[in-house]
Amino acid sequence: MAQAPTQPANRWRNHRRPLVIAHRGHSTGAPEQTRASYVDACRRGAHMIEADVRRSRDGHLVLLHDATVDRTTNGHGPVAELGFDELRRLDAGGWFAAEFTGEQVPSLDELFDLAYLEGIALCLEAKGETPRERTVIACSVAARIAERGRLDQDVLASFDHVALATAVRKVPGLQTAPDRLPERGPSSAPALAGQARLAGAQIIQHHHADLYADVVEATHAAGLAIWAWPTTSSAEIERALALGVDAVMGDDVTAMVSAVAALGVEPIPPAR
Repeated sequence: MAQAPTQPANRWRNHRRPLVIAHRGHSTGAPEQTRASYVDACRRGAHMIEADVRRSRDGHLVLLHDATVDRTTNGHGPVAELGFDELRRLDAGGWFAAEFTGEQVPSLDELFDLAYLEGIALCLEAKGETPRERTVIACSVAARIAERGRLDQDVLASFDHVALATAVRKVPGLQTAPDRLPERGPSSAPALAGQARLAGAQIIQHHHADLYADVVEATHAAGLAIWAWPTTSSAEIERALALGVDAVMGDDVTAMVSAVAALGVEPIPPAR
């Protein structure tokens, strides 16, 4: 009798030693999406930094979550309508605390440089207000990951699974981590597996509040890793870890590192 084909190993399956992913950096202690928050995340023991990528009017890849600069800088207007030099002149830290006044909007290349120096992996989420914009950004980020020689450690994320699939076709070897759709509400392992297949992924990101043990177990059985987000409070982190997720992603790196250490297994050291 012919044997069933062996399922390839998934290197992201780390549910006994979960990864700690800094959501927009260590953003409980420093302004999100700034060099200060990324450096702080590295110092506190994160294994990976999650950052959101948008494109300036003149085509530069910059790190901002929102469609506009209003919430996290002293400027106003859509990111896509501002040039790179205009974005760099904004204060991206003073809104958080006076000590961070003068922090700039970082470029993607600056984050790559920091990641190389610190030996840390990246989860880069392609943002955008239209399918076309998200696809352009996803493909641009994928190309930069490849150019930097980081296909073996960085991942591309998005809620737009078609954009991820397009990027995978353009950049062989690209690793993706789609955010499950819809963002909130009940889920099932077959639905999660289908979304991962569309995006060419071995990982699915899932809101921690809607995750349950049976879904985690069945999704693992399908060969996928699950990253729970945004696990920031101790209760959220501990609940997600108890479900057996493969990574926790949140704003407080210290809390996540401590919770993973409390599992009683040797934590995965940051890549060097």
